[in-house]
Amino acid sequence: MAIIKSAFEKRPIMEGESPQAFFEHVRGKYSFLLESSATYGGSGVGASGKGGSGAGAGQKSGSGEGRYSFLGWDPFMVLYCEKGVVHMEKLKDFSDFRKSTVRQMVDGNPLKVLSDIFTRMRFTGDLPFPFCGGAAGFLSYDYGCFFNGVSQQVFDDLEVPDFCLLFTDKLVAFDHEKGEVYLAAFAETEAAAGRKIAEMKVDLKKTPSIRGKGAIGKIESNLSAKSYREKIAKVKEYLTEGQTYQVNLSQRFAAECSFDGWAMYKALSKKSPAPFACYFDMDDYEIISSSPELLLRKRDEKLETWPIKGTVARGGTAREDSRSEKRLLSSKKDDAELSMIVDLARNDLGKVSEPGSVVVEGHREIMKLSHVIHTFSRVSGKMARGKDLFDAIGAVFPGGSITGCPKKRTMEIIDRLEDFRRGIYTGSAGYISFTGDADLNILIRSMLLKDGKIYFQAGGGIVIDSDAKGEYEETMNKVRAIFETLCKD
Repeated sequence: MAIIKSAFEKRPIMEGESPQAFFEHVRGKYSFLLESSATYGGSGVGASGKGGSGAGAGQKSGSGEGRYSFLGWDPFMVLYCEKGVVHMEKLKDFSDFRKSTVRQMVDGNPLKVLSDIFTRMRFTGDLPFPFCGGAAGFLSYDYGCFFNGVSQQVFDDLEVPDFCLLFTDKLVAFDHEKGEVYLAAFAETEAAAGRKIAEMKVDLKKTPSIRGKGAIGKIESNLSAKSYREKIAKVKEYLTEGQTYQVNLSQRFAAECSFDGWAMYKALSKKSPAPFACYFDMDDYEIISSSPELLLRKRDEKLETWPIKGTVARGGTAREDSRSEKRLLSSKKDDAELSMIVDLARNDLGKVSEPGSVVVEGHREIMKLSHVIHTFSRVSGKMARGKDLFDAIGAVFPGGSITGCPKKRTMEIIDRLEDFRRGIYTGSAGYISFTGDADLNILIRSMLLKDGKIYFQAGGGIVIDSDAKGEYEETMNKVRAIFETLCKD
């Protein structure tokens, strides 16, 4: 096992500086931004006033933004999986990963391959932020089908990898609570890490690239309102037969698009800030996300997941918001849905946690975002001896809030009812640190830009007493910020 060393410099965040402003200088092929900004607030049943975490980390109570944001570029390795085969592309020397073997395929279970890599490289030092080098990237929903034993028959028209991770040795961390920014680098020795800090300073002074304006074609869904309601009727047949208790059914939107993905991310983040936002440039496709949901956080031995269920549109005034909150909290349907998914989350965490350690820290708390209000819960557990982060990922992925319950059978029903593989939608993005800790979101309120087209999806949990019209309207509310971003001109 190679012990990774680090070097870092910190200074106060200056006026006008932000994660996005820094990223402008270094964005390009294989770069990423994990940005945290949104408010969890209000008074819910069991509401604690505790903040969320960005794709980076925790949010300070009462603030309008999450605590940490991270950006990285110039990775030393790109690891991706296609059709169950892991591909390793080494871009520069790092530890015992040598550029001399530029590309190779790796045999074995993909999660085991990841676990082995992080076993070979460990950071045991102490940094004032949780992402201590490692990998940032995504897992597709369809990869979740693969390791949950769901044989997919649905059409794969997007052909995105099962997962893709950018292994970074250069990182900028923003601590919004303390008002500090860190330049951090990782290498075999502290001296080598220090030299990378000097390289980073040069990179961060590069002239930002400016791309021309683009255009968006007509945005069309694969389902009409009538077709969506008809699929809900089919879901209810499964529910009546007792095959499932809840199914998350989605529709997909697509349009021709020549906009720059980074410009779309900036517009979306301004329109709809979120605690788990992220942007990835994966060379031949881009991921743009303003996600509000935490799939998994690991800090030392503590595991957390924060499922969301229950959505109403924001009002135009504080009084209207208050009425919407009361309506949401008085909904027996939404209460039952969230409680069901919380039970599923407890069961998932229980697979990798010490017996008796899984608890619900908060139930039906209020989350206010730009266009909608959600209820969510916080479930945690203590990781069992002999288990690691990748066991935990295998236990919780994909999140129950975006599949339904029971998970495997419901995923089989989704495969039968939806028209396309989901790709990044309802997958997960975030980081995995060299320490073995992680923050991973659920990729909702997210867009994929690929081959001159933009794709995004929205869904809702269907139960036996769901109102078809209301469920369709809920999906439209969830993507309203995306529509407004794309159609702003």
